[in-house]
Amino acid sequence: MVKKIIFFSIIFFSFNKICLSQENWTELSPITDWNLRAVFFIDSLTGWACGDFGTIIKTTDGGKTFSSQISGLQSFLFDIFFIDQNKGFAVTIKEDFPFSTKILSTTDGGSNWVSENYPQDNFFFNSIYFVDSLVGFMGGTTIVRTSNGGETWSEANIDSNLISALPVEEFRFYSNQIGFACGGFLDVAGVVWRTTDGGLNWTATGVGPDPVFSINVLDSLNIVALAGDPEGLFGVGHILSSDGGETWSFTTLDFFGLALGSDFRNQSEGWYAAGYNFLRTFDSGINWEKISADSNKLVYDLIFTDEYTAFAVGDSGQVWRYKNYITNIQREETTPPDNFILYQNYPNPFNPSTNIQYAVSSRQFITLKVFDVLGKEVATLVNEEKPAGTYEVEFNTQKTTNNKQLPSGVYFYRFNSGSFVETKKLILLK
Repeated sequence: MVKKIIFFSIIFFSFNKICLSQENWTELSPITDWNLRAVFFIDSLTGWACGDFGTIIKTTDGGKTFSSQISGLQSFLFDIFFIDQNKGFAVTIKEDFPFSTKILSTTDGGSNWVSENYPQDNFFFNSIYFVDSLVGFMGGTTIVRTSNGGETWSEANIDSNLISALPVEEFRFYSNQIGFACGGFLDVAGVVWRTTDGGLNWTATGVGPDPVFSINVLDSLNIVALAGDPEGLFGVGHILSSDGGETWSFTTLDFFGLALGSDFRNQSEGWYAAGYNFLRTFDSGINWEKISADSNKLVYDLIFTDEYTAFAVGDSGQVWRYKNYITNIQREETTPPDNFILYQNYPNPFNPSTNIQYAVSSRQFITLKVFDVLGKEVATLVNEEKPAGTYEVEFNTQKTTNNKQLPSGVYFYRFNSGSFVETKKLILLK
């Protein structure tokens, strides 16, 4: 129930209005009169959002039009998740005694929704997530797991400490085995749970004073999260791990606000929905800036549907659409970076393609090449002069120097810019 409490409390919270103007986000015509709390897209065209009074809306044309679906309920829908175009779930709380969770499910894309009570009373879940078509999780007062596509659920094993029992708000998995959950309780603790065995067992770590509503797993080592203070007494919490969740750092940013739903466009550029604002990073979560939503409606959740498009949802049926208008594989910043930087590729491991981003602080001749473990060049990605800016290039294993298919294994990409040379590892996993 923490999520619902926070949603109501931020209505009375006065956000810091000193921020950048809105960039790339536009308001669509309101879809419904009811507030929207969560959004999920299965691909670039098909997505759903849910919220107050049992509201569920759907688009099949990339947000050009939305249609309302009949959930059969009048309660607050916390979260929604689809396994494929047809099979999906949503979660809410029963509004009559004995209180517990009610799970909605559909097998036809939401044309028909069926609801059933969670079999045990006093279990309250406000998030749902599936790793694949069979294995999924719900989080709230505890973590439960299904291995048969939601037909039955059982409690996961969570380590016993003072923070383990705090509410769970969201799940994100790096692989079938390694995953993270986040949550906590206001003025008690922000918590990250970690599993390395497919969600059978979880360990909890306190990462800050306020709950964490959304977490982002950039690769096998780097995890990024923000946590805001609804009371406005402290800056936004900045939470990072660079060792796969073994240890965490916590600092506060120099602005106030909340950090609710989030997603990354690529490994470098990420966004948070933050009440009347968005929060954005261009360097994998190291630095963040606040961007006004230019709206009198609160923004609660967002998701990227592809490299160029995202959707956000909020109060009074409002939907925002993000468009990145870059038409090629590179992107230049209006403000030149201070240093030459080579970022870790994303995704990693990958198959058959991955993206590599790099930053150039002054005009230089740049080379970016990929090598196998024997030092043999397999691809030249960049070999030209570049002005200052940040760029992104795709490495597609089907487009190599010799036009040969590459086997699974470890490869290296080397960035050379004058006296600056850096090499990083990438993994092709077929």
